[in-house]
Amino acid sequence: MDAPSVNGRPLRIACYNIAHGRGQSKSNWTGESKAMRQQRLDEIAKQIASVDADIVVLNEVDFDSSWSFSVNQAEYLAEQAGYPYRAEQRNLDFRVLFWKWRFGNAVLSRFPIRDSTVIDFPSYSRAETLLAGKKRGLECVVDIEGTLIDVAGVHLSHRNEGVRTKSVDLLMNVTKPKLIAGDFNSTPTGFPRSTTDASEGNAIDKVDENALFQRRPIDSPSGESEFTFHSSDPGSVIDWILASDDWQIIDYKAIPSLLSDHRMLVAEVMLVSDAQEVESGNANKP
Repeated sequence: MDAPSVNGRPLRIACYNIAHGRGQSKSNWTGESKAMRQQRLDEIAKQIASVDADIVVLNEVDFDSSWSFSVNQAEYLAEQAGYPYRAEQRNLDFRVLFWKWRFGNAVLSRFPIRDSTVIDFPSYSRAETLLAGKKRGLECVVDIEGTLIDVAGVHLSHRNEGVRTKSVDLLMNVTKPKLIAGDFNSTPTGFPRSTTDASEGNAIDKVDENALFQRRPIDSPSGESEFTFHSSDPGSVIDWILASDDWQIIDYKAIPSLLSDHRMLVAEVMLVSDAQEVESGNANKP
């Protein structure tokens, strides 16, 4: 396929929670050597490059953290996977003596990122925000061959469905992204391991209620191929790529891998107007 654009060809977008590069370990302080972490980063870069995405949203990426040997993982992955543009956003930027914790979300792009804005989601608690940071998002304006596209990389609260639902309210009613990708930590009603909050409901249900975005899968997966978590025992969908109504989702898949506790998602999307032109052109062919 030719180089993708919004003019008649699908745009390929991916999202991947890389879990700070710790692989299947439950803790970031695994005792791994720098060489072991480096090897895993190299493997993650190869996996990113292999899906040939135009835009990649990364969650749980370290920018300068002691547990990952002070490597800016977003910068390294961008260089190794061949992405000339990137934007970074920190959920925590903290230092005590010689120990540093700087991590959050990143967007890698083949196309210029003209602007980026932090999305400040609601917090679980003031104390936790002060001590350990909180989930945030990153909205980027990507210039795709002269067409500006708003793309948001998000990572919602892992602690509370109510906080996640309030975060979705902010995404739907305050920000202006056309494509949203990342770890929502939420799976809709009727899907395996779905949760609800007594007063706030469910975050992905709220996406559906707003009817501003489409998602895949629509129905509960019949097999593990569409599950995104846990990568070693897939049983739920908590990572999502959402497209606004002026886009059409052409293809969508989860990539099996044990390089993180999440699977990478890849979607091909196309502006509805472009998709209609392609369909019309195909229909007119003899």
